[in-house]
Amino acid sequence: MRAMAVTAYGEPLVEIDVAEPVVPHGYALLEVVTCGVCFSDVKVSRGLMPFSDTVALPHVPGHEIFGRVLRTEPEGLVEPGTRGTVFHSWSCGRCEACRRGDLALCDNLSGWVGFTTPGGFRERIAVPVDRIIPIPPSIDPVHAAPMSCALGTAYRSVVVRGGVKASSTVAVIGLGGVGIHAAQIARTAGAWVVGFDPHEATRAAARELNLVARPSDDDAVDDALREVGREGFDVVVDTVGHGETVAMADRLVRRAGRIVVVGYGPRSMVGVDTSRLVLDEIDVVGSRYAHLDDLERAVALVAGDRVRTIVGLVAPLDRVNEVFAALEAGDVVGRAVLDVAGVAGPAS
Repeated sequence: MRAMAVTAYGEPLVEIDVAEPVVPHGYALLEVVTCGVCFSDVKVSRGLMPFSDTVALPHVPGHEIFGRVLRTEPEGLVEPGTRGTVFHSWSCGRCEACRRGDLALCDNLSGWVGFTTPGGFRERIAVPVDRIIPIPPSIDPVHAAPMSCALGTAYRSVVVRGGVKASSTVAVIGLGGVGIHAAQIARTAGAWVVGFDPHEATRAAARELNLVARPSDDDAVDDALREVGREGFDVVVDTVGHGETVAMADRLVRRAGRIVVVGYGPRSMVGVDTSRLVLDEIDVVGSRYAHLDDLERAVALVAGDRVRTIVGLVAPLDRVNEVFAALEAGDVVGRAVLDVAGVAGPAS
């Protein structure tokens, strides 16, 4: 079976032949139709993740999987042909984090697809049937690919961790694969939203969605603060997670407001002045991926035409290194998607 794999950190991915997946009891065999590509895949492939030293090479990345069920073990658990996205964090259900409901923080994952266990840059994969989120036929395979991570992460950061609701004022820093969806979700929740991004092509895509999009400079921040008409924004979602973007979030957020940090780097260290944190009662929270119910609700927003997944680059599986280069150059608007099964049309 064909796959694109990391054989040495920092080197281009290589096409290799891997064994057909074993399908344990309670699992489904999926044909991987499309697979989204985000910057986490680049970091995995460059050996820049906290767990990189523990992952055996060759390793197959890819965590944003959209596929089609071929069979289950035993038969009948899921109807063959069912289309679904894969919830890529396979929590154990037994550790302390799982028992208190923090499934994304499981200490004993049976699979972390594309990160520490093999992912979707290959033709077939076995997944637990309860980790498949059905995708309605109205959503095409290209736009289904970003739903697991880009869409699910955006939903949790805005609705669950951010607590955004009708009449909230929200700033989203970074309108990339997660941010452009976070801004849409916040607007759908009834918020007044401003997005910030340094790239004009990304801002143009956001404006096509009728989102307010500004550059990431001081003048744009000052203009937004004047327009919000109060002390600042109720919620600021930082999808970048660098020191300068957290500082920008600190400028934008009002007293007793909330900063939600979604983006991160393996060596990024950020901070907020403690006097501001305490005296102005600023909440600073992290947001990691999503829970199953978060992802189901996020998919429902797309199925109901309330949010649109944004894909700016589509390429066949064997061109993944070109996709990585485009991501590293900042040339991708929204998400990039690998057309693993050869079904995709032009990117939109």
